[in-house]
This record gives sequence, structure tokens and C-alpha cells, in this order.
Amino acid sequence: MAAKMELAPFRPWNDFFPGADRFSKPEFGDLTKWNNRVISNLMYYQTNYFVVALVVFLIVGFLNPFGMFLGGAVVSLVFAGSVWAGENKATIKNFKRKNPTLFVIGVMVTSYFVLSLCGGVMVFIFGITFPLLCESHCHMII
Repeated sequence: MAAKMELAPFRPWNDFFPGADRFSKPEFGDLTKWNNRVISNLMYYQTNYFVVALVVFLIVGFLNPFGMFLGGAVVSLVFAGSVWAGENKATIKNFKRKNPTLFVIGVMVTSYFVLSLCGGVMVFIFGITFPLLCESHCHMII
């Protein structure tokens, strides 16, 4: 039996993007508490983050549609190639199983290299990382 998925409610903007005086500084020394705080924040504001990321992605895509399309195509092709190689090459499959983080970093670095050759790297990377930057900056104080 499939689990029922529900969309989290959209939180008010003043709750999502608070002023600096609303919350205390996080404890950087306690990694477990920090991780729980980040995960709770992401779960509570997941709809807000999705909307902000979508708006920024659309704005960047509107400002430079060719660069965004080129960047998306290159990243998709590199990802598809890495999935194919991970399934068909034993060495890559073993590396992927033992070092999943390094494998993802390798895919990202390869995508960056190929995109820099194409010229659309900054547009696409900005379109993806700006929402992440906003998220980390907006809720670093929660």
C-alpha cells in the first residue's frame, strides 16, 4: 500500500524570512543539534524553499535562456553518462558504491569543466546555487 504524500503548507513570508533579532545564534560545536535544526527547518519550510528556488530558477532562465538550457543539457548529459558508466563499468560501479559523495562531486566537477568549455557555466550554476545560498543565509540564524 502506497503512503499518502501531503504538500507542506506555505508558511508566511515574515516567518520564513525573519529579521536577525528573532532567533539566537546556532551552536556550531554540537554537530548533531546543528543537523537536526537544519533538517527540521528544511521540512517545516519545504514549500517555501521550493517556491523561492523555482522563482529564482525561472528568473535566471528568463534572463539568459540559452545559457540556462545549455547548462541544463550539459549537466543532464554528464549525469546520464555517469549513471550509464556506473551500471556498465565494474570499476566505476565499485567506486560509486564505496565513495558516493566523491562520485557526486566528480559528476559536478565534470559538469563544471564541460560547461566552462561551452561558456554557460555561470548562468546555470547561479540558477542552481543562488536558491541554496538564500536558504543557507536566510536560516543560518534559526
